[in-house]
Amino acid sequence: MKKFLLLTLLSIATFLNYAQVGINILIPDSSAVLQLESDKKGLGLTRLTTTQRDAISNPLKGLTIYNTTDSVIEYWNAECWLKVYQKHCYDCDFNMTIDDPTDTLDRVVSDSVFSTITVNQTNGTQPIDLIFISSLPQGVTVQFDGNPTINQSGSIKIVVKADLCAPIGGNYPVIIQGYCGDAIKFLVYNVYIRPPLQVNIPVNQINYNLQALNNLPASPAQYVYCSIGNGVEVKSAVNTLPAFTTGTLDPNSLICLNNNGAILGRGGDGGSVTFNGNLFVVGGEAGQKGGDALNLTARTVLLNNGAVYGGGSGGGSVGIAIGTPSIPVIGAIVIGFVYCGGGGSESGKGGVVNAGGINLGLFANGGDATCCVSSIPGAGPVGNFPITIPISIASINITPSAFGGDGAPFGQQGTAGYLDVDLEVCVSIPIIGNICIPIPIPGGILPFYGPQSDLPGFAVRRNNNPLIGVPDGTYSGAQIKGKVGN
Repeated sequence: MKKFLLLTLLSIATFLNYAQVGINILIPDSSAVLQLESDKKGLGLTRLTTTQRDAISNPLKGLTIYNTTDSVIEYWNAECWLKVYQKHCYDCDFNMTIDDPTDTLDRVVSDSVFSTITVNQTNGTQPIDLIFISSLPQGVTVQFDGNPTINQSGSIKIVVKADLCAPIGGNYPVIIQGYCGDAIKFLVYNVYIRPPLQVNIPVNQINYNLQALNNLPASPAQYVYCSIGNGVEVKSAVNTLPAFTTGTLDPNSLICLNNNGAILGRGGDGGSVTFNGNLFVVGGEAGQKGGDALNLTARTVLLNNGAVYGGGSGGGSVGIAIGTPSIPVIGAIVIGFVYCGGGGSESGKGGVVNAGGINLGLFANGGDATCCVSSIPGAGPVGNFPITIPISIASINITPSAFGGDGAPFGQQGTAGYLDVDLEVCVSIPIIGNICIPIPIPGGILPFYGPQSDLPGFAVRRNNNPLIGVPDGTYSGAQIKGKVGN
């Protein structure tokens, strides 16, 4: 009996030394104590939270669990719990979160958006480095707002900024990568950039109103990218209206004006002189103001690769004359010297004399300005040649020294007219010859300057709306002529 028991124990011991277990497999691999086979199911490890894991007393070296807190398989190496991808207890590991993974960049509100990346180191002491990967269109940039190397834990902003006038739109993902040792984590920041309404001006325009011609609502705030083509001229028919206006848009709107053509304010007309049967002794009329090129009613960014010129004002008129009331059949009789002003650039008309009846003396109209970018202002007429009036043995010599005011070039002010007249009486005496005696004009009214011309037009009249791209000031360069401001 004792020999039987001993044989039985030896057999059991031998079996246990060589036993293998196979599930769904008849002959396990010789290297495996336990081999599982299935095409439908897997191995389910014990599922413990970090707190439950740490409550295990004296864990077995190699004890393996699934950590439900971190969603990872871990094992005990007799020193620490290691995640399956870690090599030793001091490998870096961290968590990385983003507070807002999606954003909309509406450049009417702001030219940039940001989200905060928070990093929390859960293992190791090495610094954690952050980088970003993106494929953004021209005019859009991304950067970290601070040092992208984080020790243990911290936060940093990632900022996406778009040029106000980049004519792009759509969704753009930015991938944020954190790495420390062999640990790598990824986040995605999706930014939608609102595109502008694009308006093209391919042909010449007169009195262009951006809001009215494109049926834009006055509110809410609009975002418009307007492009004026090469060689296109936007002008005004009259000096009282701007060549280009943004209309009645909400002042918080954003207008990007890409000018590759020419925006030209109309020149003012020269001063005229009109006789209505009244006695006109000495005087004149101011040249008209120049027209504005660009009139703003909303926030605007000016990308100027062309010309923006305020209209020049017209020159002033000047004259001295005596007129009678209108006489039947012949009308009024007007005796004197009258010089009108020239027109300002562009296309300002020269002033004219409206005397009627019979005119005795010198009466001169002002010159017209030419049109377009190369406009030449109209000149005021000049009077400097004498007139002789014979009376019996004597003669009266009248010599004016006078000119009408010149019209002004783009963005400048026209000049005033000037008048002076010399009188002398010459008597022919036998043997002695001619004797000439100067005659002073009574009252000290000569010489005389006519009234000052009105002001030139603005290149850009802001009307207290923000303008980006051109500071306030008065310009006389090839691209801008005239005042920029309020």
